[in-house]
Amino acid sequence: MLRLTIFGAILAMFLYSYLDGQVPEPIPEQFTVKVIDACMKTYGYTIGAMVSLGVTDPLSDLDRALADRVILLMTTGFPWGLGADPNLQITDTTMNAVHVRTYEPVTSLHVSDRPVLIYFHGGGWSTLSVDSYDPLMRKIAKDSGIMVISVNYRLSPQYPYPIPLQDCIDVVEFVIENCATLNIHPDKIAIGGDSAGANIAAAMSFKLKHKLALQLLLVPVLQMVNWNTTSFIENGPYLAKSINTPDSIYFILNYLNLDYKYGRDFLNNNHTSASFKVSHYMKLIDQNSWLPKHFVRDKNLKEKIELQTNFGNEELFSILESRITNPLLSPLLAGDDMLQGLPLTYIATSGYDFIRDDGIMFSERLKHVGQKTILQHYHEAFHNSLFFSQGPLKLDVGVRIVRDIVDVLRDTLH
Repeated sequence: MLRLTIFGAILAMFLYSYLDGQVPEPIPEQFTVKVIDACMKTYGYTIGAMVSLGVTDPLSDLDRALADRVILLMTTGFPWGLGADPNLQITDTTMNAVHVRTYEPVTSLHVSDRPVLIYFHGGGWSTLSVDSYDPLMRKIAKDSGIMVISVNYRLSPQYPYPIPLQDCIDVVEFVIENCATLNIHPDKIAIGGDSAGANIAAAMSFKLKHKLALQLLLVPVLQMVNWNTTSFIENGPYLAKSINTPDSIYFILNYLNLDYKYGRDFLNNNHTSASFKVSHYMKLIDQNSWLPKHFVRDKNLKEKIELQTNFGNEELFSILESRITNPLLSPLLAGDDMLQGLPLTYIATSGYDFIRDDGIMFSERLKHVGQKTILQHYHEAFHNSLFFSQGPLKLDVGVRIVRDIVDVLRDTLH
């Protein structure tokens, strides 16, 4: 009995220490978010152990399949996902040789001139797929009554920029060129994505702006220049070993086709030169100009955020300059002329997301040039909250995020 008691006490201490992620205070479902954090850490530790044992490599097919299974387990309760749905016709196919999964509400199958949302998943351009996003895409399609096309673009580091972006462009151009065959209204085409997928959507809108009715940019990453933002500083302590881990910088390196040895340079803003730090580019992402102070929680940061400018890795920046200043990689660095003529832009940001400020500043810059934009800010949300609108780990904020996405799709496209 004593041994059992000791074992139980040790197990309880282990679980307590494992569920140690600091959760944003305003979220009422504190324990649920701790479980989400624990699931994501477990995936990371498992892959780390498998790599150390030589079972797999980072970002291998096995690694990515396991990531999909973990997301499905959290969002549906089953690692193999969902089966057939009587309300949807779900089809795996290709468009311009790119794998996609289509979700067609059965009520729209024989309707011509349907609206459509073409969606680009998140995952840092490096992981996740149409499989892990299947529950979310089903919900959006069913709740909105709109056809959804989920794009399974190729992933970095095996396929760095511009390949993932070009895959997505190829799908959208296929839809535009085949509207009649697909029973899609040419004036009711929306694109969207979250995180890295939102980066792709924003870049694509610059190229296809007059052919789109709406772009959804959900918790978007929109610049690769400054990591000393108020959101990075404020939110680093929250869920720091999973959702807000600084290791996310390696996804940027994958997409840019750079060696991991530069990770610390990026995090310390040492990847840009001293002269660049005072160039006109930095005015485009100046937080003192483009970040309304009411989004900032830290009283000291509300006053004024200062960037040190007298340092930088000149050699690294000479390699990077043409990439990180490219609006197709850093949409927030686009000039005012590029921002004009864009479709209606819907931006969702999360208060406890360390890339929160990108979406807010993009919204402010769009409004500055007279563009129609809607910013929905969820002060208590974290980066991945939109995943949890259903399933065993459902969050109230996740429900509201997806409900608002469905509302803007209906209002804009129907």
